[in-house]
Amino acid sequence: MNQPDYYQILGVSKDASEEEIKKAYRKLALKWHPDRNKDPSAKVEFQKIAEAFEVLSDPEKRQEYDNPVDPEDGQQHFYFYTPETDHLFHQMFGSDIFFDFGDFFSTPGRKRPRYQPQQSFQQRKRQKTVVHQVSVTLEDLYKGTTKKFQLTRDIVDKKTNKYTKKQQVVQIEIKPGYVDGTTISFQNMGNEWAPGKAGDLIFEIRELPHSIFKRKGRNLYTNVQLSLVEALTGFKKEIKRLDGSICIVEHGLSRRSQILKPIQHGDEKVLIGEGMPDPKTGEKGNLIIRFKVEYPTQLTEQQCSLIKQAFSSSSLVSKKDEMEVDL
Repeated sequence: MNQPDYYQILGVSKDASEEEIKKAYRKLALKWHPDRNKDPSAKVEFQKIAEAFEVLSDPEKRQEYDNPVDPEDGQQHFYFYTPETDHLFHQMFGSDIFFDFGDFFSTPGRKRPRYQPQQSFQQRKRQKTVVHQVSVTLEDLYKGTTKKFQLTRDIVDKKTNKYTKKQQVVQIEIKPGYVDGTTISFQNMGNEWAPGKAGDLIFEIRELPHSIFKRKGRNLYTNVQLSLVEALTGFKKEIKRLDGSICIVEHGLSRRSQILKPIQHGDEKVLIGEGMPDPKTGEKGNLIIRFKVEYPTQLTEQQCSLIKQAFSSSSLVSKKDEMEVDL
């Protein structure tokens, strides 16, 4: 699972000073604050900026973020940070900043109210549900796999009502056939917003692009390159399945006929049951092979003569003859 690049989000280098991080946050927070920026993506961008600032402005959190691998157990750690965006913003700019926005953006005669915090920072309800994306290869989605993550979540201390960090190990099962966007949920395992009250922890599957296969539903698509000779005279090709086994694809003289039908550029061949499995039934889709014929870039005079001789009208099989042979 890939963590967001907080340095890239704030537009600073990894050795940026505390002052440089604050300066970058001020600039971006003003630009993307939802009350100032009406772009539909402003809320998400503002959340990302606040999250990046909360981590990088805190020396301890920044150290954890920069060194996610525990040298003792070798496991990669992923941390949940759900910042109080309004608190960070008003702590940095002051509560009157919304009054200025109102003066600037409101219509004549209307002013926006000053910011009035409803409750203290420690009492304010934090984000309930935590969603993290898990990048999964097509091979793992074909075979199924399990992944284990060591995570850090916010816990509310019952005595002090303050937030503390707690580590937990979560293992998720990725079943064969899961699709991009599939979610795996763990109830009450997200960040706490009150003692004993937590949101859910959700892992969202993100399918990584594959170099050979393209997936559409339960079907797989791939291209097979053929030389002109192979397209005209037949071939035998090996395709490596997603589980590592080999699938043989061949085209040649059939048992019933002595006439070979050449492969045309763009022709397709469907292999039944060679696609992705259904997560519920296990039934597999199909593999659709698209043939790409590579034509020579140049021919010698002798080659041209041989081709003309081979494909002269007298040497070609007529449709009638072909039907008779097939019968």
